[in-house]
Amino acid sequence: MSNANLTVIDHRHWFVGDTHFGHTGILDMAARPYPGIKAHDRDLVRKWNDLVQPRDTVWHLGDVAGDDVPFDEVATNFKRLHGIKRLIVGNHDGEEVRTKLDWASVDDIRTLVARDCKVVLCHYPLMEWEGYFSGDLHFHGHTHDRIPSTRRRWDCGVDHQSFLPMTFSQITKRMAMLQDV
Repeated sequence: MSNANLTVIDHRHWFVGDTHFGHTGILDMAARPYPGIKAHDRDLVRKWNDLVQPRDTVWHLGDVAGDDVPFDEVATNFKRLHGIKRLIVGNHDGEEVRTKLDWASVDDIRTLVARDCKVVLCHYPLMEWEGYFSGDLHFHGHTHDRIPSTRRRWDCGVDHQSFLPMTFSQITKRMAMLQDV
């Protein structure tokens, strides 16, 4: 694949996943420290907007909301979020989330170019990915911090990132401190 067709990551690119806006079941399932879903959603929006500027790019690695959340609630939270939002589709991202929200792009899998490598984005954690044997990285969601990240594979889900979006630089600094598996 030619690098000319790939998006280049810079300091204005953020990565996050598994926000599960409006999904009351996520509070118990992922042991999220919130008294209710409204407090959860307000805090995630506030933390996102404290970091992300309106012209920044945010790669959401899936599961924006819960399956049973009314679309108008999902859309209200989505509109509050700063940034140019791009979706990597997760298992809870139904047709309305994929097609009716103002995403700059919607993909099942996407490869980006970073400083010295490529980064493969997918909602699901992969054991190997294109470029795996060349030193390329993989960012994912889905696991809710149940599978340890490594020097090459990072869980971008909010459960693993203190409920915050993170930049490539922030993520790779943390990855460098992890075991090489």
